[in-house]
Amino acid sequence: MTKLHGVAAIERPPTLARRAYLQIQQAIRDGAIRQEVRYSENELAETLGMSRTPVREALISLSREGVVEIESQRGFRLRTLSTEERREVFDLRSLLEPYVAGRLARHAADDDLAPLYELIDAQEKLGTSGQQSAFLALDERFHLLQSELAGLERTHATMVSLRGAMWLMGFEALALPQRHEAVIAEHRAIVDAIARHDPDAAAAAAHEHIARTAAAVL
Repeated sequence: MTKLHGVAAIERPPTLARRAYLQIQQAIRDGAIRQEVRYSENELAETLGMSRTPVREALISLSREGVVEIESQRGFRLRTLSTEERREVFDLRSLLEPYVAGRLARHAADDDLAPLYELIDAQEKLGTSGQQSAFLALDERFHLLQSELAGLERTHATMVSLRGAMWLMGFEALALPQRHEAVIAEHRAIVDAIARHDPDAAAAAAHEHIARTAAAVL
């Protein structure tokens, strides 16, 4: 059967389950959903203005990602990550992200650098304003965009799967004094090395950033 060319796909709005997933994700980032608290699925659905079905689907997705635990009687709570799980997340990041930065340094075009620098500049504007949720959202986009720009689809999917754990640890990573400024400087060092097309320096800068973030959390 002949494939059609030049026919644009219809852009579909996100499903209710996807909308619920994103809103719950944001609530976790904002600290509105907290550790060691049991929540009601029915109350969450009412708060989101949705039926329980899409909220349940969203929670099942988050459960598969290791972010929440679904309990009997339609309740859920955020997972508490063990020290071993935390170390594993950072071990995986320390393997993947230097690889991504190094690959991007070899092949990045000038147009690839602008959105990365824009994300860093946006973080710098936020600074220590207290908008930690916005800062963390920019941080997530910075890390995931690199694998997108490098065209590393499987690596990108693996990195996405680790973000749920990072939502649970994100505020801890920013708790140390001057950590905001350090994150910005570390991000800039990664992109500067990519801009110089220096794979070794880019990988080293990414590795150093992950190591410092791990030290802040662990």
